[in-house]
Amino acid sequence: MWFVKHYPSNRQNLSKPRYFAVGAVAVLAVLLPSLTTFAALVTTDRYIVREGDTVTEDQYVTATSGQIEGVIEGDVTIFSGSLKITGEVTGSVTVFSAGNVTVADGARIGGSLQGTAGSVLVAGTVDRDVFIGAASVVIDPTGVVGRDVMAFGGALTVNGDVGRDIRGRTMRTNVQGTVGGDLDIATQGLDINSTAVVGGDVLYRSPTEADIDPSAQITGTVTRLPTRGNFIYGIILSLATVISFLGFLVAGIVALWLFRTSGSRAVGSILTKPIRSFFVGLVTVIVFPAAILILAMTLVGLPLAAIGVLVAGAAFIIGPVPAVAALGNRILLKRGGLFGAFVAGAVLWRLGIWVIPVVGGFLYLIGLVWGIGAWVMGLAAARRGDPTPPALLPASMIVQDEIPQDWVPPLAPQRPVPQSESGSDLELEPKPTAQQGSQEASPEPPPSGDDQSGETDGWGLPTH
Repeated sequence: MWFVKHYPSNRQNLSKPRYFAVGAVAVLAVLLPSLTTFAALVTTDRYIVREGDTVTEDQYVTATSGQIEGVIEGDVTIFSGSLKITGEVTGSVTVFSAGNVTVADGARIGGSLQGTAGSVLVAGTVDRDVFIGAASVVIDPTGVVGRDVMAFGGALTVNGDVGRDIRGRTMRTNVQGTVGGDLDIATQGLDINSTAVVGGDVLYRSPTEADIDPSAQITGTVTRLPTRGNFIYGIILSLATVISFLGFLVAGIVALWLFRTSGSRAVGSILTKPIRSFFVGLVTVIVFPAAILILAMTLVGLPLAAIGVLVAGAAFIIGPVPAVAALGNRILLKRGGLFGAFVAGAVLWRLGIWVIPVVGGFLYLIGLVWGIGAWVMGLAAARRGDPTPPALLPASMIVQDEIPQDWVPPLAPQRPVPQSESGSDLELEPKPTAQQGSQEASPEPPPSGDDQSGETDGWGLPTH
């Protein structure tokens, strides 16, 4: 159950959640490698679990779209453009998507549904909680959430059943279904229709009065609390944070796909030559802007300066990608491929930036400098035609080229002698000696004079 306690506005109380957040990131960094040992890492175009199929382990998926029609016995963590569940997931579903996430009528999630998406539709059953950030969150009349709903984003519409509390921060909230506990929400507008049933209190922060139908059944009290700060600004900032993370994921995957050769070598340069990569990036970050300024001062160099500005802008977006992918490669123990490593590293890296107030900025700068240096070294390695760095390959794919000291090359086979008419076994033809070779090479003596002058019979022999 989600508990919300309102503290006085002072720095002493605000510092405690920050320490807990730092601890959570540290624990995640330690536990994630061991957790992935018992899970499947999948990188594909379309992730599909067909009807009748059963998957018996946790799934970590990177795909353009996902569809679960069968049964997954475990948890699912998926980064995709869209996700549709018509089957069953016995564990929890964590989704990061820029598109639609649908839990269809008849589908079931045994744990919780959590993450971010463009829109979320729950028409099936979620046994535990729904913790989601999206532009639109809808719980259909057939939808059932066993425990709590916490939503952040645009619009929240509850037409189904929620077992306990509803909390969050939205632009608009509409309740037509059943809420077993409290409704505690910050919103621009709250509508509670005649069919709504609220088993606890209604507490809302809004610049306007709630529109509550007199026929609505509310067991507790209705309290309007004063709004704190600029509400619209807070909503826009929250959405911008989520969109920037999804945009970084998409941009990084596209960059690694477009520059497959140099991208893999860029990640490998950080894994094999981390210090050199960092200093190359530091020099590039200092020299490149200065070169743009010098070019901009001349008429001839002005077009090149404009191109340099565009490259610099792209570097701020995809510059940290190799460093983030290298971090994910270490976390996943060289499993999951290049795209899976990038996604895992991006999650941990962005968590550190978000939850650690001061250090977060340094994390971004370190990733940017390290990543730019890796891109430079990766482009140079691709131009030279260097092979894929072994640091990116699993240990099972690396073969040692060393020759054992006791290895003896095999002897060449000898030509066998044809089998005799008597049927004896084949024998190896002996190698002729030097004397035998000279005898075979010498010509036969000419026949005697008697043989030359006599006649021959039918067999070619002399008659005398």
